[in-house]
Amino acid sequence: MIKRRELLWYSVFGTTATFIYFFIRFMSKNWTDNVLITVMLAQSVAIVFSFFANKFFVFKNTGLGFARSLKQFIEFIAGRFFVIMLDLGIAYFFVERYSRVMISLLHLQRINYQQLLFRHPLIGPYMGNAYLLNEFIFTVLSQVLATIINYVVSKRIVFNAKKSYEGELVSSS
Repeated sequence: MIKRRELLWYSVFGTTATFIYFFIRFMSKNWTDNVLITVMLAQSVAIVFSFFANKFFVFKNTGLGFARSLKQFIEFIAGRFFVIMLDLGIAYFFVERYSRVMISLLHLQRINYQQLLFRHPLIGPYMGNAYLLNEFIFTVLSQVLATIINYVVSKRIVFNAKKSYEGELVSSS
């Protein structure tokens, strides 16, 4: 059963990790036009942040020795590998390779990007044309899927206090 406090903290830190992901992903577009590089960079930073936030604040999985914490970090990264592949797949197919098809299917070319919302200096650079809006939509989709998958993996596998840690668990609450 999911504890409400745990879910609240997961939501807070998950939202923070998502903002970090979005910030890194869209700011790194200034350095490269390759969407796959921006995804990898954003995922890397968000994963490191998420590990420490989940370990210490969400699941309160403290009191383990260095070796066990390192093993958890490796498990955490392994668990996130599927999400990275999913994110890269979504970015490649829906943004890099078939963006024109998706823009047409979603009728994004019909939107007036000169309207107030899209002209705003904080929104325009990230959603100010059909290609950018398409990327933004599929980034949001990948992050929603990532949040759900990551919670299950973190809760059930990586930070599962019920797993036997061979006497290393000092305090899990």
